[in-house]
Amino acid sequence: MQACRRPITTFRSVVDVLESRGMVQATTSRALKEHLAMPGEASSTPHQHIKRTIYSGVDPSAPSLHVGNLLPLVALLHCAIYGHKALVLIGGATGAIGDPSGRSSERSALGTDQLTSNVTTIRAQIFQFFHNAAAYLSRRNILHAEPVLFGSCNQQSWENECLFQTALDIQLVNNLDWFRDIKMLDFLSSVGRYVRVNDMMARDSVKSRLFPSEGGPATTGLSFTEFSYQLMQAYDYCYLHERMGCSVQLGGSDQMGNIMAGIDLIRRQRAAHVQNDKMSDLSMRADPAYGLTLPLLMTSSGVKFGKSAGNAVWISPALLSDLDFYQYFVRSADADVERYLTSLTFMPLEEIKQVMILHSQDRSKRVAQICLANEMTELVRGPDALRRAQLATKVLFDTDVNALTLEQILYAFEGDPRLVRLTETQTMDLLRLAAEIGLVSSRSEARRLVQQGSSGLYVNNVPVKDVQAKLEPEHLLNGQFFVMRAGKSNHKIVVLEPK
Repeated sequence: MQACRRPITTFRSVVDVLESRGMVQATTSRALKEHLAMPGEASSTPHQHIKRTIYSGVDPSAPSLHVGNLLPLVALLHCAIYGHKALVLIGGATGAIGDPSGRSSERSALGTDQLTSNVTTIRAQIFQFFHNAAAYLSRRNILHAEPVLFGSCNQQSWENECLFQTALDIQLVNNLDWFRDIKMLDFLSSVGRYVRVNDMMARDSVKSRLFPSEGGPATTGLSFTEFSYQLMQAYDYCYLHERMGCSVQLGGSDQMGNIMAGIDLIRRQRAAHVQNDKMSDLSMRADPAYGLTLPLLMTSSGVKFGKSAGNAVWISPALLSDLDFYQYFVRSADADVERYLTSLTFMPLEEIKQVMILHSQDRSKRVAQICLANEMTELVRGPDALRRAQLATKVLFDTDVNALTLEQILYAFEGDPRLVRLTETQTMDLLRLAAEIGLVSSRSEARRLVQQGSSGLYVNNVPVKDVQAKLEPEHLLNGQFFVMRAGKSNHKIVVLEPK
């Protein structure tokens, strides 16, 4: 089955698509829009537009991707939909150093075992993300093909590891493959001779650490290891440019310095061999490489997108349940939700406008937030995870849960620590029960919640008003389970099993 390589759109270039969705912070050249026009379209030159290769890097410094990593992946997906080739680079080598961009202090060094584990986990997550995304796009008639994952691969080298056979041209690479055996003298002679220290010192990631602004955060200076990071990322771009014809790098707004370092290296190496340049592609003669940065997604309150109470909102279901992932988007502020729908989902812009009109009629219903949560959970976690999250949301927040079955409860909270199993012989005093299942820290805390009334202790979303209350038969839904809540969002789903 062939992919739909020509999406129904009025845009000639994928850059137009990204701009229409607020996903472009800056570009290194105005020629990029023409460079990334849809393959096969007529050009302003005598040549047809051709398929390009675009890459973006992923830092394996954490044990999982988080939702803050999604914007570059979504941008690459737009490029692949437009018929270009997308490369996802995992920094198996650069992850040992850590990118100093946007940091006031050096990252803690990762051990080899931890870095290897992170790379393996994130690699699997990227596979799963694009697998889910291709199916998501197919269901929406954006891409008419089912994803085909390659089941086997060479663990030592990922250079030929394509994620999809027909639906999307997306490939995964690991820069450890080319850094593993490179010798220092070779690196200095092939890369160092083309790089100027003045240019390196002018990068924001360096200046902000060496010369912090007055009133800004204190810094610890910059180690030579961190200073060298931009050389390694520049070499990544140069390597992919030479070996795989990669001509565009995508990155966050804090990556422009590193991207320019790569473009400068490519240009200088190219100038040194200009007499051998036989390239027929005129746009590549003028500008051999380009960069595009994406805006840093922030909440309206100034918190970096992807953080919840200071913690990352993980992509991994092992670190964050489907319900909590879903609820992160349900809790989006009204001031943020339209921007998230536009930049993170593939909903048509006109459809988003209609959702926002409906949302404005009664903001308390959170129509736009629920739409966002539905789209993001299906895109990232898949349709089964979405059904589970929707069902779990009904269990926890609807007052009418009597129609739910035990099978639905177990399905919705599979692997979720909120699910607790008790035998009938255990205590049925509600306050003591709340403490025993870990809903509250003690019976006295449960008593205080009951006595304070609002935002207190609940059974099946009905407030407990008596400190002597016991679990009664009418509390049991289908005679088998009930839901306890302390405060606004602390829940336990209790399944009562026969002794």
